[in-house]
Amino acid sequence: MSGSSKSSTFVSLLKFGLLSVVAGLLSVALLAPAVAVAGVVTTTSIGMFEGIPSYIKPVNSSQSSAIYALRDGKPEQIATFFHENRVEVPFENISENLVNAVVATEDPRFYEHGGVDIISLIRATLTNLATFGDGPGASTITMQYVRQSMVEAASISNDTGAIQAATEVSVARKLREIRLAIALEQEVTKKEILAGYLNLVFLGNQINGVETASQYYFGTSASKLTVPQAAYLAGMLKSPNDYKPDEAANHERGLSRRNYVIQNMASEGYITQEQADAYKKSPIQTKITKNKQGCEENQVTAFFCDYTVWTIRNSPEFGVAPEDREMLLRRGGLEIFTTIDLDIQQAAWDAVMTNLPPENEWGFGTASVSVEVGTGRIVAMAQNRYFDQSDNPVEGGTSVNFNSDKPYGGSSGFQPGSTYKVFTLAEWLKNGYTLGDHVDGRIFTGEDVDLDGEADEVKIWDVSNDFQASCGGVVGLWEVNNSGDQTIDDISVQQAVVTSQNTAFAAMASQLDLCAIRDTAKDFGVHRADGDELLYVPSAILGTNEIAPLTMAAAYAGIANAGVYCSPIAIDRVLVRLTNEELTVPQSLCNQSVSPEVSAAMIYAMKGVVSGGTGSAANTNDGTPLAGKTGTTDDRIHTWMAGFSSEVATATWVGNVVGLTPQTGKSVNNRAVSTIRHAVWKDVMLEVNKHYEEVQFPTANPRYVDATMLSVPEITGLSVDSAKVQLITSDLNIKFVETPVASAQQVGTVAYTFPAAGESVPRGSIIEVFISSGGQLIMPDVSGLELQAAYTTLEVMGFFPTPPQPSQYWMLNLCDPNLPEGSAHSTIPAAGESVIVASAVIVQPNACG
Repeated sequence: MSGSSKSSTFVSLLKFGLLSVVAGLLSVALLAPAVAVAGVVTTTSIGMFEGIPSYIKPVNSSQSSAIYALRDGKPEQIATFFHENRVEVPFENISENLVNAVVATEDPRFYEHGGVDIISLIRATLTNLATFGDGPGASTITMQYVRQSMVEAASISNDTGAIQAATEVSVARKLREIRLAIALEQEVTKKEILAGYLNLVFLGNQINGVETASQYYFGTSASKLTVPQAAYLAGMLKSPNDYKPDEAANHERGLSRRNYVIQNMASEGYITQEQADAYKKSPIQTKITKNKQGCEENQVTAFFCDYTVWTIRNSPEFGVAPEDREMLLRRGGLEIFTTIDLDIQQAAWDAVMTNLPPENEWGFGTASVSVEVGTGRIVAMAQNRYFDQSDNPVEGGTSVNFNSDKPYGGSSGFQPGSTYKVFTLAEWLKNGYTLGDHVDGRIFTGEDVDLDGEADEVKIWDVSNDFQASCGGVVGLWEVNNSGDQTIDDISVQQAVVTSQNTAFAAMASQLDLCAIRDTAKDFGVHRADGDELLYVPSAILGTNEIAPLTMAAAYAGIANAGVYCSPIAIDRVLVRLTNEELTVPQSLCNQSVSPEVSAAMIYAMKGVVSGGTGSAANTNDGTPLAGKTGTTDDRIHTWMAGFSSEVATATWVGNVVGLTPQTGKSVNNRAVSTIRHAVWKDVMLEVNKHYEEVQFPTANPRYVDATMLSVPEITGLSVDSAKVQLITSDLNIKFVETPVASAQQVGTVAYTFPAAGESVPRGSIIEVFISSGGQLIMPDVSGLELQAAYTTLEVMGFFPTPPQPSQYWMLNLCDPNLPEGSAHSTIPAAGESVIVASAVIVQPNACG
């Protein structure tokens, strides 16, 4: 460093120190009796002028945050959040008229002083001494900015002690303001100080900063303020709520204050007196443009917006403590770019509000949410309610988000019914079974046949014996029924998916591990909306856990994504407005839930639900391949339609928000309530399909589709218990025919089966077992015996042998040259046939002569 530079630096420091000390002493004289000055002066030293805190440096004020959605791939604002309604702008975007009005009125020598206006301070000091403290404060714009910055910083940190220290009237506070104002002027430009000040000032109605005030009061930006508008805002700085022009009671004094500022501008040479006189004659002209805070400003996107807010509140990426995240949202000036597509969102909103208006007489609710396959991005979220956070919401209003979990909107979820069955299907396929395999779909889980031939129906499952749960025991009795009269006894798994037959899925689960079914669901991101652990009792496979629609949509998207589940996300990116810094946001976390082969087989089965099964009413019929699953809980308290294309999955719920009102017999706008799920899902997916290119589903491997064929074992003559063991170990099911049949087998043993032994059938098929009542004999072979010997043999066995009658001439000329002449040729019934005891038997002689 050169000698001249060192000298210049020393002079600057000396000037800075002396000026600071003088200013401090004058400030003490301004605020305190002379007797107190001596005490303060003794503590005043160059040590008081340490570095400036970062929050004093422009620009660090609280700013509003904005949330954006997408339309045609471009961001469009849907909501604003703020603690202090503020949008900061650079100095270049602030009207020169406003800058001149503020300087002329608040600090005419702003461009001349170094943070403290000595002339004004001396004048104010003398006046205050003469009036015992009842005089002007002489704060410059720089000093005002410093004070407001300290209050803002204390407020943001929620430090009550700091807030009190920044606002109390004391010598210490005034000294600190002066010290920091002088130091600030050494580090930043006048323009930066003005920009910081004008972005920070309070201007009534929770409005902070001149940009927000300009938009609210005059409907224009701060860069376009006219002289009268600028003068009015500058005049409001004295007492914002007393002059705010949106209240007629303020207009008279507001006009007077505005004209006072205009005259100041003329006196300081910013405008001519002639211009000032003309401006003062103009009336107050406002264009009040209210900006409703938060998600309520846009009802179409309101519940998704609220979900986004809760995402910020719940995500550690935005701060360690909850209060830090809340402050970042409401004061951090964030630009939050979300995932929803506004065209699809509009379609979802229209679908829920039109098909099931919120004012429906039973109070039924509906919600629909769509998730992009492979990314987890939520592209639409709607429900048939108005978003209302007030204590007394409007009719049809609520702040509870039906689509999300409790921490993200207050809902505890709903029973998903049969939409949950897909996780049993997944586990079934994972264990080597196929869609073509059969299960026992009878309403009664089995039949027990006593040795006396009486058939007893077993109406319930013995849970502890019939089900396996490796993670913990399950006990009790469970009765399973099907809705309507659609029960198929011997049903393939493919048919079970398409018809959603409860008894079939109960039979499937009995061959699996209940805990493994639960874990497969968890692998697809499924969890209870209330945060409790998923139940794994047998009834849970039919959808008794309370699940959020968003959870089901994301899980189904995982099925469509070759078995890769990706957690749902609402935010693409977040920027800090002032610095353009990009913040870390929650990422979609993906995991392989099932193999691609299992996923393809699941899709193959679920396609049948939409094309011709229980979900056919939801088919968009626009050529887009679709797959899905319906769900209906007991008494139709809740109904669901969940499904997907290759690109987007949508879950739609209709049901009771409170209470247990059945949907059966209820209609809205001539549509059965139980079918509204299909109408909503169809409307949403029709719009979805317009925005995504059609992609075919993968082809299912025949290994997972075709039935495993088995041979029916030979069990004729076996006891009932032995027959059971033989069929069960052969992976076949049993149906004992109630009425015994006469046979040659011992009473109470197996007479025969249908299909017969040796025939090929799908694994799990029901084999009908007929039980013998006795009363039949096997016809012996008497051919070759002398006729009398043949008759005797047959009589001994209980038959009534007779020769052919003359009319049966064709029987009289039978010849077998290998048999003796005159012996028995054959019998009717023939040898080997089952014949009832005491039957007549025709003995045909061998006649070769």
